[in-house]
Amino acid sequence: MFTEENIKEAISLRYIELVAAYNGYKTSSVYPDNGTDLSIIEVDYRIENEKKRYCDTGRELKIQVKATTQDSVSEDESKIKYDLEAKTFNDLIERRDNRYFLFLILFILPPNKTDWIKISDNELVTKKCAYWYFPDKNEIKTSNTEKKRITLYKKNLISQKTLTQLFEKFS
Repeated sequence: MFTEENIKEAISLRYIELVAAYNGYKTSSVYPDNGTDLSIIEVDYRIENEKKRYCDTGRELKIQVKATTQDSVSEDESKIKYDLEAKTFNDLIERRDNRYFLFLILFILPPNKTDWIKISDNELVTKKCAYWYFPDKNEIKTSNTEKKRITLYKKNLISQKTLTQLFEKFS
């Protein structure tokens, strides 16, 4: 049986995959993940013999997904503070200057599991939301062994347009 942490992670991954699918991107994941939970792959097409031929563009977003509940973060009107594992923070810093740098997406669920997903014949609702994080160029690796508190900005909410915006900004 899945633990509650496994369930949170699975919901958060599916959420990102839904946003990617909505925008026409492919997703890929591997096990073991070695720090990258999900790759978002850009797809484009060219006209060949009067037909569309779809192909990967070579541009990808590498994503590390974390899931938590609202009572495990502190927030105000514009920011969210989250205690990220130190090793994960250092992965983000280490890969910041690589060709395929690593983004963190933090999915925040309501405190009660019964509020996470609602399904009816009219809609599928997943609560609450997710935010992306990319370390600032001034941030350095932490020497902490357990946790590193990070600040995510609410303007970095994952919406239907976010992945396209991230491709434009970072690729």
